[in-house]
Amino acid sequence: MTSSLSTYPLDRVTAHTKVWVGRATEAEICEGKAWYSEALEVAKYLSVNFNVSQVVSAGVISALSPNNKWERNKIDAFNLLQAHADGRDADSVKVCTYNANKARAMGILMGDVEMLRKARKTHAFALNVGVMDESVVTIDKWMVRAFLTTSQTPKDTPTALTSAQYDRLSAHFCRVAKRMGYKPYELQAIMWVTIRNRWMG
Repeated sequence: MTSSLSTYPLDRVTAHTKVWVGRATEAEICEGKAWYSEALEVAKYLSVNFNVSQVVSAGVISALSPNNKWERNKIDAFNLLQAHADGRDADSVKVCTYNANKARAMGILMGDVEMLRKARKTHAFALNVGVMDESVVTIDKWMVRAFLTTSQTPKDTPTALTSAQYDRLSAHFCRVAKRMGYKPYELQAIMWVTIRNRWMG
């Protein structure tokens, strides 16, 4: 199935997007539309306090986000930025995600811009959170699931994307969002909240 994502019908992505948004409650829509504005404030706070750009602070947040709860994600980002400011290395900080993600976050913090750009989701999330960029969208495992199924209960689906698959789905989703009257990151957040609420209960 992962290989077939390269040719997965884009009209199905559009249809599934409309289904998931149609299921969103008023509260879920409000939460989704507000999420990135709130995340931007976190990026701004870290940027000012640690004298880094908002994209870098958002990049650190993004790199530390996989399988990490949002409240802990913010703590981990602060702690890693503090360690860097104190001249300590990444090993001095405990985070609630994989060590490879911590290494990526520290690399971004130390100025490895290519590391940020090469990781499609990390880069998109950094741009969405850091500057509310509307030209890209964050496609994580929940979004891939939403694109592939409209099941309201957990279903086994692939979640990994190649760079080419990511670019194809991102470009299409951005167009769909604008046609539906949303900023891409707003629509993504609404879908994320909706499918996660249905699947996680």
